[in-house]
Amino acid sequence: MIARASFETEVRELHSFFERWFAGTAERAELSWLDVLDDSFHMIGPDGRLQSVGEIRSAIESAFGRRSMLIEIRNVWVHPTAPIGTYEEWQTIGGDVTGRISSAVMKNDRSAPNGLRWMHLHETWLPDARP
Repeated sequence: MIARASFETEVRELHSFFERWFAGTAERAELSWLDVLDDSFHMIGPDGRLQSVGEIRSAIESAFGRRSMLIEIRNVWVHPTAPIGTYEEWQTIGGDVTGRISSAVMKNDRSAPNGLRWMHLHETWLPDARP
């Protein structure tokens, strides 16, 4: 079981890092935020493409300073007994707004900043909020 407060904090803090990183305002040391991704982590993006943790790390590292974006997290839900939760992620880039719903599987890990490590992420475009 994962605590809702820990899950929500983890999601919000990681996405706050993404905002700073993509805008080029993060410090290089903040790249350590990616350490919350388990070595077996994988993600299915809203386009249906499966990416490994290595592919994701590489893509994020190379995106430093490439775009300013605002990310808003809404409607966080955590399953009461399973290590899964969902949230809506709304991105604003250059006046364009997109929305996706994400399901994240995490495990408890005391060595991680918020006590959680990401195992799997699946994102799906929300109706009427596609790019």
